[in-house]
Amino acid sequence: MKIPQHIYITDKKRETKEAFEKIFQTENPEKLLVVTSISTIKQLKWVFDLLARNRRVEKHLIKKNDKQALEKTIKRIRKDSFDCCIGIGGGKALDIAKYASFVEKVRFISFPTLLSHDGIASPVAVIRDGKHWSESRKAESPYAVVVDLMTISRAPAKSILSGIGDLVANLFASIDAEVFEKKCKSPNNELAAAIARSASSLVFPSFSSISIGRISKKELKQLAWGLVLSGISMSIAGNSRPASGAEHKISHAIDYLFSPPVSHGFTVSIGNVISAFLHRRYKNEIIEFNLSLGLPVSCEDIGIEKEEFVNAVLYAGKIRPDRHTILEEKKLTKKEVMYLLDEIEKVRGEVGG
Repeated sequence: MKIPQHIYITDKKRETKEAFEKIFQTENPEKLLVVTSISTIKQLKWVFDLLARNRRVEKHLIKKNDKQALEKTIKRIRKDSFDCCIGIGGGKALDIAKYASFVEKVRFISFPTLLSHDGIASPVAVIRDGKHWSESRKAESPYAVVVDLMTISRAPAKSILSGIGDLVANLFASIDAEVFEKKCKSPNNELAAAIARSASSLVFPSFSSISIGRISKKELKQLAWGLVLSGISMSIAGNSRPASGAEHKISHAIDYLFSPPVSHGFTVSIGNVISAFLHRRYKNEIIEFNLSLGLPVSCEDIGIEKEEFVNAVLYAGKIRPDRHTILEEKKLTKKEVMYLLDEIEKVRGEVGG
Protein backbone atom coordinates (compact mmCIF):
# COMPACT_ATOMS: atom_id res chain seq x y z
CA MET A 1 0.00 0.00 0.00
CA LYS A 2 1.35 3.40 -1.01
CA ILE A 3 -0.31 6.72 -0.26
CA PRO A 4 0.96 10.21 -1.11
CA GLN A 5 3.95 11.19 1.04
CA HIS A 6 3.28 14.89 0.51
CA ILE A 7 -0.10 16.60 0.23
CA TYR A 8 -0.31 20.38 -0.08
CA ILE A 9 -3.35 22.51 -0.75
CA THR A 10 -2.02 26.00 -1.38
CA ASP A 11 -3.58 29.42 -1.81
CA LYS A 12 -0.65 31.62 -2.86
CA LYS A 13 2.28 31.30 -5.26
CA ARG A 14 4.64 31.49 -2.30
CA GLU A 15 2.92 28.52 -0.68
CA THR A 16 3.12 26.50 -3.90
CA LYS A 17 6.82 27.29 -4.21
CA GLU A 18 7.40 26.17 -0.62
CA ALA A 19 5.41 22.98 -1.26
CA PHE A 20 7.67 21.94 -4.14
CA GLU A 21 10.77 22.84 -2.11
CA LYS A 22 9.63 20.47 0.63
CA ILE A 23 8.79 17.72 -1.87
CA PHE A 24 12.25 17.95 -3.45
CA GLN A 25 14.09 18.43 -0.15
CA THR A 26 14.96 14.77 0.52
CA GLU A 27 15.86 13.73 -3.00
CA ASN A 28 16.53 16.64 -5.30
CA PRO A 29 15.71 15.41 -8.82
CA GLU A 30 17.89 16.75 -11.61
CA LYS A 31 15.63 15.86 -14.54
CA LEU A 32 11.87 16.33 -14.52
CA LEU A 33 9.37 15.44 -17.22
CA VAL A 34 6.17 17.48 -17.15
CA VAL A 35 3.20 15.86 -18.88
CA THR A 36 0.76 18.58 -19.82
CA SER A 37 -1.01 20.41 -22.67
CA ILE A 38 -0.35 23.60 -24.64
CA SER A 39 -3.22 25.48 -22.98
CA THR A 40 -1.93 24.57 -19.52
CA ILE A 41 1.59 25.80 -20.34
CA LYS A 42 0.19 29.20 -21.30
CA GLN A 43 -1.95 29.39 -18.18
CA LEU A 44 0.68 28.23 -15.68
CA LYS A 45 3.99 29.61 -16.95
CA TRP A 46 4.89 30.59 -13.39
CA VAL A 47 4.70 26.94 -12.25
CA PHE A 48 7.03 25.80 -15.03
CA ASP A 49 9.46 28.63 -14.21
CA LEU A 50 9.36 27.57 -10.56
CA LEU A 51 10.13 23.94 -11.39
CA ALA A 52 12.96 24.87 -13.76
CA ARG A 53 15.05 26.57 -11.08
CA ASN A 54 18.26 24.58 -10.53
CA ARG A 55 17.07 21.58 -12.53
CA ARG A 56 16.37 20.43 -16.06
CA VAL A 57 12.69 20.37 -16.95
CA GLU A 58 11.27 19.07 -20.21
CA LYS A 59 7.66 19.23 -21.36
CA HIS A 60 5.75 16.38 -22.96
CA LEU A 61 2.50 17.51 -24.57
CA ILE A 62 -0.53 15.27 -24.90
CA LYS A 63 -4.01 15.77 -26.34
CA LYS A 64 -5.66 12.50 -25.37
CA ASN A 65 -5.42 9.88 -22.65
CA ASP A 66 -5.38 6.96 -25.08
CA LYS A 67 -2.99 4.05 -25.54
CA GLN A 68 -0.96 5.89 -28.18
CA ALA A 69 -0.34 8.85 -25.87
CA LEU A 70 0.57 6.46 -23.07
CA GLU A 71 3.14 4.57 -25.16
CA LYS A 72 4.78 7.80 -26.31
CA THR A 73 5.04 9.01 -22.71
CA ILE A 74 6.53 5.72 -21.50
CA LYS A 75 9.13 5.83 -24.28
CA ARG A 76 9.98 9.44 -23.43
CA ILE A 77 10.62 8.64 -19.76
CA ARG A 78 12.62 5.54 -20.64
CA LYS A 79 14.75 7.25 -23.29
CA ASP A 80 15.92 10.20 -21.20
CA SER A 81 15.99 8.56 -17.75
CA PHE A 82 13.95 11.19 -15.92
CA ASP A 83 14.08 11.20 -12.13
CA CYS A 84 10.49 12.33 -11.70
CA CYS A 85 7.33 12.85 -13.74
CA ILE A 86 4.83 15.61 -12.99
CA GLY A 87 1.33 15.66 -14.40
CA ILE A 88 -0.03 19.19 -14.71
CA GLY A 89 -3.56 19.52 -16.03
CA GLY A 90 -6.88 17.74 -15.95
CA GLY A 91 -7.63 14.03 -15.94
CA LYS A 92 -5.92 13.26 -19.26
CA ALA A 93 -2.50 14.59 -18.23
CA LEU A 94 -2.67 13.09 -14.76
CA ASP A 95 -3.76 9.64 -15.92
CA ILE A 96 -1.10 9.37 -18.63
CA ALA A 97 1.65 10.68 -16.34
CA LYS A 98 0.52 8.44 -13.48
CA TYR A 99 0.49 5.21 -15.42
CA ALA A 100 3.67 5.94 -17.40
CA SER A 101 5.45 6.71 -14.12
CA PHE A 102 4.16 3.45 -12.65
CA VAL A 103 5.44 1.44 -15.62
CA GLU A 104 8.87 3.11 -15.55
CA LYS A 105 9.08 3.15 -11.74
CA VAL A 106 9.73 6.86 -11.35
CA ARG A 107 8.10 9.15 -8.84
CA PHE A 108 4.90 10.84 -9.93
CA ILE A 109 3.68 14.22 -8.71
CA SER A 110 0.08 15.27 -9.30
CA PHE A 111 -0.67 18.96 -9.94
CA PRO A 112 -4.35 19.11 -10.97
CA THR A 113 -5.80 22.17 -12.66
CA LEU A 114 -9.34 20.84 -12.15
CA LEU A 115 -11.15 19.20 -9.24
CA SER A 116 -13.34 17.13 -11.53
CA HIS A 117 -12.67 13.61 -10.14
CA ASP A 118 -10.84 11.67 -7.43
CA GLY A 119 -8.06 10.56 -9.76
CA ILE A 120 -5.91 13.42 -8.50
CA ALA A 121 -4.62 11.17 -5.69
CA SER A 122 -5.81 7.66 -6.56
CA PRO A 123 -3.86 4.56 -7.62
CA VAL A 124 -6.06 4.23 -10.71
CA ALA A 125 -5.42 5.60 -14.22
CA VAL A 126 -8.11 5.80 -16.87
CA ILE A 127 -6.85 5.08 -20.40
CA ARG A 128 -9.09 5.43 -23.43
CA ASP A 129 -9.53 2.26 -25.46
CA GLY A 130 -11.26 3.24 -28.68
CA LYS A 131 -14.01 5.82 -29.13
CA HIS A 132 -16.53 4.59 -26.60
CA TRP A 133 -14.64 2.80 -23.87
CA SER A 134 -12.19 3.62 -21.09
CA GLU A 135 -10.06 1.14 -19.22
CA SER A 136 -9.29 1.65 -15.52
CA ARG A 137 -5.74 0.46 -14.85
CA LYS A 138 -4.24 -0.17 -11.45
CA ALA A 139 -1.15 1.96 -10.84
CA GLU A 140 0.22 3.66 -7.71
CA SER A 141 -0.88 6.76 -5.86
CA PRO A 142 1.16 9.89 -6.53
CA TYR A 143 4.29 10.45 -4.46
CA ALA A 144 3.02 13.98 -3.92
CA VAL A 145 -0.12 16.01 -4.61
CA VAL A 146 -0.15 19.80 -4.91
CA VAL A 147 -3.53 21.50 -5.32
CA ASP A 148 -3.19 25.21 -6.07
CA LEU A 149 -6.51 26.85 -5.23
CA MET A 150 -5.73 29.94 -7.32
CA THR A 151 -5.56 27.69 -10.38
CA ILE A 152 -8.62 25.66 -9.36
CA SER A 153 -10.71 28.80 -8.79
CA ARG A 154 -10.26 29.75 -12.46
CA ALA A 155 -11.51 26.38 -13.70
CA PRO A 156 -14.96 26.05 -15.30
CA ALA A 157 -17.82 25.65 -12.82
CA LYS A 158 -18.82 22.39 -14.51
CA SER A 159 -15.51 20.82 -13.51
CA ILE A 160 -16.25 21.60 -9.86
CA LEU A 161 -19.72 20.09 -10.22
CA SER A 162 -18.19 16.98 -11.75
CA GLY A 163 -15.84 16.58 -8.79
CA ILE A 164 -18.74 16.96 -6.37
CA GLY A 165 -20.76 14.30 -8.20
CA ASP A 166 -17.82 11.89 -8.23
CA LEU A 167 -17.17 12.42 -4.52
CA VAL A 168 -20.82 11.90 -3.50
CA ALA A 169 -20.61 8.50 -5.22
CA ASN A 170 -18.44 7.29 -2.30
CA LEU A 171 -21.52 7.23 -0.10
CA PHE A 172 -23.40 4.84 -2.38
CA ALA A 173 -20.31 2.80 -3.25
CA SER A 174 -19.67 2.24 0.45
CA ILE A 175 -23.26 1.05 0.91
CA ASP A 176 -22.74 -1.48 -1.89
CA ALA A 177 -19.44 -2.62 -0.37
CA GLU A 178 -20.95 -3.04 3.10
CA VAL A 179 -24.18 -4.76 2.09
CA PHE A 180 -22.64 -7.13 -0.43
CA GLU A 181 -19.29 -7.84 1.23
CA LYS A 182 -19.83 -11.62 1.21
CA LYS A 183 -20.71 -11.66 -2.49
CA CYS A 184 -17.59 -9.88 -3.75
CA LYS A 185 -14.30 -11.57 -4.53
CA SER A 186 -12.38 -8.81 -2.76
CA PRO A 187 -13.17 -8.28 0.97
CA ASN A 188 -14.53 -4.97 2.18
CA ASN A 189 -11.80 -2.93 3.87
CA GLU A 190 -13.65 -1.11 6.67
CA LEU A 191 -10.97 1.53 7.16
CA ALA A 192 -10.96 2.37 3.44
CA ALA A 193 -14.76 2.48 3.39
CA ALA A 194 -14.87 4.76 6.43
CA ILE A 195 -12.40 7.17 4.82
CA ALA A 196 -14.40 7.16 1.57
CA ARG A 197 -17.65 7.90 3.42
CA SER A 198 -15.98 10.66 5.43
CA ALA A 199 -14.69 12.17 2.20
CA SER A 200 -18.19 12.29 0.71
CA SER A 201 -19.54 13.91 3.89
CA LEU A 202 -17.33 16.93 3.17
CA VAL A 203 -19.74 17.87 0.39
CA PHE A 204 -22.97 15.90 0.90
CA PRO A 205 -25.40 17.26 1.85
CA SER A 206 -23.85 20.56 3.01
CA PHE A 207 -22.89 21.75 -0.48
CA SER A 208 -26.56 21.90 -1.47
CA SER A 209 -26.62 25.44 -0.09
CA ILE A 210 -23.57 26.80 -1.94
CA SER A 211 -23.45 28.82 -5.14
CA ILE A 212 -21.13 27.21 -7.70
CA GLY A 213 -20.74 30.58 -9.42
CA ARG A 214 -19.37 32.09 -6.22
CA ILE A 215 -17.76 29.10 -4.54
CA SER A 216 -15.32 30.13 -1.81
CA LYS A 217 -11.72 29.04 -1.32
CA LYS A 218 -12.83 27.30 1.88
CA GLU A 219 -15.36 25.20 -0.04
CA LEU A 220 -12.84 24.43 -2.77
CA LYS A 221 -10.43 23.27 -0.09
CA GLN A 222 -13.09 20.94 1.35
CA LEU A 223 -13.69 19.45 -2.10
CA ALA A 224 -9.95 19.07 -2.69
CA TRP A 225 -9.44 17.24 0.59
CA GLY A 226 -12.45 15.05 -0.13
CA LEU A 227 -11.08 13.98 -3.51
CA VAL A 228 -7.62 13.36 -2.04
CA LEU A 229 -9.08 11.25 0.77
CA SER A 230 -11.13 9.32 -1.78
CA GLY A 231 -7.94 8.47 -3.65
CA ILE A 232 -6.26 7.40 -0.42
CA SER A 233 -9.19 5.12 0.44
CA MET A 234 -8.59 3.25 -2.82
CA SER A 235 -4.89 2.86 -2.01
CA ILE A 236 -5.72 1.38 1.38
CA ALA A 237 -8.28 -1.00 -0.11
CA GLY A 238 -6.01 -1.99 -2.98
CA ASN A 239 -8.85 -1.38 -5.45
CA SER A 240 -11.44 1.25 -6.42
CA ARG A 241 -14.28 -0.38 -4.49
CA PRO A 242 -14.60 2.28 -1.73
CA ALA A 243 -15.40 4.88 -4.40
CA SER A 244 -16.99 2.83 -7.16
CA GLY A 245 -20.16 0.79 -6.98
CA ALA A 246 -23.40 0.57 -8.96
CA GLU A 247 -23.34 4.30 -9.69
CA HIS A 248 -20.01 3.99 -11.52
CA LYS A 249 -21.18 0.96 -13.48
CA ILE A 250 -24.10 3.04 -14.71
CA SER A 251 -21.73 5.87 -15.62
CA HIS A 252 -19.51 3.49 -17.61
CA ALA A 253 -22.55 2.09 -19.41
CA ILE A 254 -23.71 5.59 -20.36
CA ASP A 255 -20.26 6.43 -21.71
CA TYR A 256 -20.06 3.21 -23.71
CA LEU A 257 -23.56 3.32 -25.22
CA PHE A 258 -24.05 7.05 -25.74
CA SER A 259 -20.74 8.94 -25.34
CA PRO A 260 -22.59 12.03 -24.04
CA PRO A 261 -20.73 15.37 -24.11
CA VAL A 262 -20.62 15.63 -20.31
CA SER A 263 -17.93 14.86 -17.77
CA HIS A 264 -17.56 11.75 -15.63
CA GLY A 265 -19.06 13.31 -12.50
CA PHE A 266 -22.28 14.18 -14.34
CA THR A 267 -22.97 10.62 -15.49
CA VAL A 268 -22.00 9.36 -12.04
CA SER A 269 -24.54 11.78 -10.55
CA ILE A 270 -27.31 10.01 -12.46
CA GLY A 271 -25.93 6.74 -11.14
CA ASN A 272 -26.04 8.17 -7.60
CA VAL A 273 -29.77 8.80 -7.95
CA ILE A 274 -30.49 5.32 -9.27
CA SER A 275 -28.39 3.70 -6.55
CA ALA A 276 -30.18 5.73 -3.87
CA PHE A 277 -33.57 4.57 -5.13
CA LEU A 278 -32.50 0.93 -5.44
CA HIS A 279 -31.10 0.94 -1.89
CA ARG A 280 -34.09 2.99 -0.66
CA ARG A 281 -31.72 5.36 1.11
CA TYR A 282 -31.18 9.13 0.64
CA LYS A 283 -33.78 9.23 -2.15
CA ASN A 284 -35.13 12.72 -1.51
CA GLU A 285 -31.79 14.03 -0.29
CA ILE A 286 -29.86 13.14 -3.46
CA ILE A 287 -32.50 14.64 -5.74
CA GLU A 288 -32.62 17.85 -3.67
CA PHE A 289 -28.82 17.97 -3.71
CA ASN A 290 -28.46 17.50 -7.45
CA LEU A 291 -31.22 19.95 -8.30
CA SER A 292 -29.83 22.65 -6.01
CA LEU A 293 -26.40 22.49 -7.66
CA GLY A 294 -27.46 21.87 -11.24
CA LEU A 295 -26.25 18.27 -11.42
CA PRO A 296 -28.34 15.88 -13.54
CA VAL A 297 -31.01 13.78 -11.89
CA SER A 298 -32.21 11.79 -14.89
CA CYS A 299 -30.99 10.74 -18.32
CA GLU A 300 -33.05 13.42 -20.05
CA ASP A 301 -30.90 16.04 -18.30
CA ILE A 302 -27.96 14.98 -20.47
CA GLY A 303 -29.95 14.46 -23.67
CA ILE A 304 -30.73 10.72 -23.49
CA GLU A 305 -34.28 9.45 -24.01
CA LYS A 306 -35.68 7.38 -21.15
CA GLU A 307 -36.54 4.44 -23.41
CA GLU A 308 -32.91 4.32 -24.60
CA PHE A 309 -31.49 4.80 -21.12
CA VAL A 310 -33.17 1.60 -19.91
CA ASN A 311 -30.60 -0.32 -21.95
CA ALA A 312 -27.74 1.44 -20.12
CA VAL A 313 -29.09 0.42 -16.70
CA LEU A 314 -29.52 -3.18 -17.87
CA TYR A 315 -26.06 -3.21 -19.44
CA ALA A 316 -24.45 -1.72 -16.32
CA GLY A 317 -25.09 -4.93 -14.40
CA LYS A 318 -22.76 -6.79 -16.78
CA ILE A 319 -19.79 -4.51 -16.10
CA ARG A 320 -17.19 -5.87 -13.65
CA PRO A 321 -19.10 -9.00 -12.58
CA ASP A 322 -16.57 -9.52 -9.75
CA ARG A 323 -17.92 -6.42 -8.00
CA HIS A 324 -21.38 -7.27 -6.70
CA THR A 325 -23.65 -4.24 -6.30
CA ILE A 326 -27.33 -3.49 -5.92
CA LEU A 327 -27.65 -3.88 -9.71
CA GLU A 328 -26.62 -7.54 -9.66
CA GLU A 329 -28.67 -8.16 -6.53
CA LYS A 330 -31.89 -6.78 -8.02
CA LYS A 331 -31.42 -8.33 -11.49
CA LEU A 332 -33.77 -5.73 -12.92
CA THR A 333 -35.99 -6.38 -15.90
CA LYS A 334 -36.76 -3.76 -18.54
CA LYS A 335 -40.20 -3.23 -16.99
CA GLU A 336 -38.69 -2.75 -13.52
CA VAL A 337 -36.17 -0.20 -14.81
CA MET A 338 -38.98 1.78 -16.44
CA TYR A 339 -40.91 1.70 -13.16
CA LEU A 340 -37.80 2.88 -11.31
CA LEU A 341 -37.28 5.80 -13.69
CA ASP A 342 -40.94 6.77 -13.36
CA GLU A 343 -40.58 6.74 -9.57
CA ILE A 344 -37.54 9.04 -9.81
CA GLU A 345 -39.54 11.46 -11.98
CA LYS A 346 -42.39 11.45 -9.48
CA VAL A 347 -40.13 12.22 -6.50
CA ARG A 348 -38.30 14.85 -8.54
CA GLY A 349 -41.62 16.60 -9.16
CA GLU A 350 -42.47 16.51 -5.46
CA VAL A 351 -39.02 17.68 -4.31
CA GLY A 352 -38.57 20.28 -7.05
CA GLY A 353 -41.93 21.78 -6.40
